[in-house]
Amino acid sequence: MGAGKLVGQSVRRVEDPRFLLGSANYVDDVKLPGTLHIAFVRSPHAHAKIKKIDIEKARKMAGVRRIFTGAEIAPHLKPLGLPFREEVFPKSVFKQCTWHSMAVDKVRFVGEPLAAVIAESRYLAEDATENIEVEYEPLPALVDPEQAMLPGAALLHEELGTNVIMQLAANIGEVDEAFKRADLVLHNRFTTSRHAAIPMEGRATLAKINAEGEITLWSSTQMPHLVRSRIADLMNFPEQKLRVIGPDVGGGFGLKCHIFPEEILTCYFARALRKPVKWTEDRREHLMSSFHAKDDIVYFDIAFAKDGTLLAMKGKVIGDSGAYSADPWPAPFESLHLGASLPGPYRLKNFSMEVNTVCTNKVSLSTYRGVGLPGAVFVVEHTMDLAAAKLGIDPVEIRRKNLIAPDEFPYTTVMNEQYDSSSSTDALLQAVELADYKSFKRRQQDALAKGKYIGIGISTYIEPTGLGSRFWKPYGIQHSPYEAANLRIDPSGGAVLSVGTFSHGQGHATTYAQLAADQLGLEVKDIAFVQGDTHMTPYGWGTWGSRSIVSGGGAVVNVAQKVREKILRVAGHLMEVSPTDLEIEAGKVSVKGVPGKSITIKEIARTAVFSIYNMPPDEAPGLEATYYYDPPPSCYANATHVVEVEVDRETGLIKILRYVVVEDCGKRVNPVIVDAQIIGGIAQGIGMAIFEQFRYDDAGQLLTTSFMDYLIPTAADIPHVELGHIETLSPLSAHGIKGCGEGGTIGAPGAIVNAVANALAPFNAQIMDLPLTPERVWKLAHPDGAV
Repeated sequence: MGAGKLVGQSVRRVEDPRFLLGSANYVDDVKLPGTLHIAFVRSPHAHAKIKKIDIEKARKMAGVRRIFTGAEIAPHLKPLGLPFREEVFPKSVFKQCTWHSMAVDKVRFVGEPLAAVIAESRYLAEDATENIEVEYEPLPALVDPEQAMLPGAALLHEELGTNVIMQLAANIGEVDEAFKRADLVLHNRFTTSRHAAIPMEGRATLAKINAEGEITLWSSTQMPHLVRSRIADLMNFPEQKLRVIGPDVGGGFGLKCHIFPEEILTCYFARALRKPVKWTEDRREHLMSSFHAKDDIVYFDIAFAKDGTLLAMKGKVIGDSGAYSADPWPAPFESLHLGASLPGPYRLKNFSMEVNTVCTNKVSLSTYRGVGLPGAVFVVEHTMDLAAAKLGIDPVEIRRKNLIAPDEFPYTTVMNEQYDSSSSTDALLQAVELADYKSFKRRQQDALAKGKYIGIGISTYIEPTGLGSRFWKPYGIQHSPYEAANLRIDPSGGAVLSVGTFSHGQGHATTYAQLAADQLGLEVKDIAFVQGDTHMTPYGWGTWGSRSIVSGGGAVVNVAQKVREKILRVAGHLMEVSPTDLEIEAGKVSVKGVPGKSITIKEIARTAVFSIYNMPPDEAPGLEATYYYDPPPSCYANATHVVEVEVDRETGLIKILRYVVVEDCGKRVNPVIVDAQIIGGIAQGIGMAIFEQFRYDDAGQLLTTSFMDYLIPTAADIPHVELGHIETLSPLSAHGIKGCGEGGTIGAPGAIVNAVANALAPFNAQIMDLPLTPERVWKLAHPDGAV
């Protein structure tokens, strides 16, 4: 594959301003005359009945066009929430709660919208919300999911009769017997921090309606087609008359692969008022009302033989879903994926898990980069270090002993997942060599003699990427995640490639063009790229789950192959040569072994479009194809992270001294983009490990509503990352490609935790809770509490 030579080249992109493709515009930059603006009345209570809403004073204010309440619009919009298929997860297992676009009878978290003001400017709309009087009857707030599970706890959704919306258990192998014969058993309770994606650009929506009643919605989204389908369904609106456009998006990280109430409401208000309507969230709204992530409690038991052989695992996961179940990703997805991912890259025959997903009076929780895996890897990898210390085995050796070796793949796991390929042991050994692991103990002793506490930590994992329809079927999620691409060669010999995935920083315009250009003998610059417009692209499922290069790339490779085959057929007809005797390179088709006998792609394209009487018999005009590609169930990528830190015992501050990663994501189409994805993921993993945490008080009030309270890593906190690569090709995907978008986030927390614990080994530090705030680290370094 010749893609390597294309690294660093950019691709020509469609510049038509009607479609906002290839521009640097965000939704706020779309200018439509007469646009009205939305501001929401949001609940100040975590849990309360809505007794009365008085809008009269606000309605009479200058510039206010309309005020809507949740009770007014509820009869016209279906509740959100895409449930599991009942034949897979019956209602006895998963309970779908009712989630209205705006609260109707009661509010269930601080920041929930219950009324909307539509005015001539955002300023006027905001002012009017201050004049809407709401009478509440406060109810007991639930902020602890374990308390919410107890009998007699207040109910968020009375119709369900419980706050536990999913309860699922599995017991595989001889778990109890393995624990009985184990030489070492560890029991621990872990918690992950509730945090969020925090993209540079918050959410924004703009909808307009034309004279024919057709709606166009611009939205900051990762999945335009599914937004269109879900909004059409929820509004009972003809889908063919709804157009969704995703402009350039300033980051998504999984947050924007959802359907949000504000998207539906913007369309509904535009139709009701026959005017363009816009909403842009501010940062406080984002922290209070956009989905949160990764709030889990894990009770984890593990059993080893005295030689370090892993015998069995037990995991009990309690996931705090917040108030509602997201759409289209049901609330249990985070906790369910965490529990199912605990076996990781290790040989394991005995495993049990129990997953409970619980409603609380917090912002709803849903998917964010890694979805369950960062928590699972943190739990297992820190436990590996604890076990190694108890057994007197080196942390590298206990992992190497239990990792599934490269020659054991394909491998069927204890969870009946099919690992197609991996280089787990090779990545581990290469990473520790690159990090100079062998010399670390000496360096650590030298530092300790000088009063410095340095530590080294390892985290190794395997992750599913691509995630085709066959992967999702056992989970019962109502998706069909194939992907689609359309490719058209124009009479000039250039190509237009349109896809169903949506790039919001991943570089699809370049990477996909590389894949197509390799098949067609074109340069990357000869390919125009179209995405994000449901009227201009084939149906696709958007960008999430490290799927685009596998699923979207697979569609691109296959559609390019179809067009290539036709090019060869037309060229063979024109040159009176069998297509099997032809080859494509550098913009022309030549006879193999006779380079002087050739015809250009441009000549072939003009024949196909203009001179169809020269086409082969029974060959349709044009050089165009569409391909729908359902990828393999999953292609498994793997990596090892090794981190070296210094901990200031007196302040609790952590300084990352060195960061090494060896990643295996199969064939790297564009190594520069792969490296950028890994480093960006690490930055977010550092946020989870050290900085980010939403905090609530006992009344359900969010205490972290600005960046003064909610800390995120800055450029100064991100270390230089040393990258190594292994390319174990997947036998299932096009060109052996695997996904790489989430790996950095998955591996970082576990490696950092282990490094900090290693630095504080003189104090027997065991880390069970994230993030590693200075206060927590100080307490770990002062177990007796003495200053």
